[in-house]
Amino acid sequence: MIQKLSILVLSGLLSSTALYSVDYDGEKSIMFETAYDVCIIPPQVDDAMAQGISVIDTLKAKKLYDKKALFFDAREKRHYTKEHIKGAFPVYFDVSKAEYIVLQLPADQKQELVFYCYGETCANSYEAALAVRKLGYKNIYWFVNGFGDWKSAGYPVASNSKLKMTNSDKK
Repeated sequence: MIQKLSILVLSGLLSSTALYSVDYDGEKSIMFETAYDVCIIPPQVDDAMAQGISVIDTLKAKKLYDKKALFFDAREKRHYTKEHIKGAFPVYFDVSKAEYIVLQLPADQKQELVFYCYGETCANSYEAALAVRKLGYKNIYWFVNGFGDWKSAGYPVASNSKLKMTNSDKK
């Protein structure tokens, strides 16, 4: 009975999840495509503030955007490529060094820099902001609400390298 149930559950998972297969010199590797929801250990707001990183919400992020702060997207590359906050730069995770790499940092270490990812449960933007803070940058912001809240608010979004007009762009 348990074996039949296990087979039923496994077949249900396989049929509802996209599968990708890669062939490495005759060895097959299969990847399951799953939605990103939660980090294993979500970052804590108190930890960010103790590190000198300002924690902000969507409204404050928009104010910084209007003041020409630089935005950095710490989501997966495929999500950044699909759409991101208009003008945001991607943040890369270097697996070989287990660290976040921000390529487009300004020379002025007092420039306001905003880091975001998927939302409150995502540590990517916090880790990237922390890495840049350790380089000596002073005005680091962690936008905890992330891309989803930004987009829901109707703020400027770029899609597939083409600009998507939002209500705030039309005003």
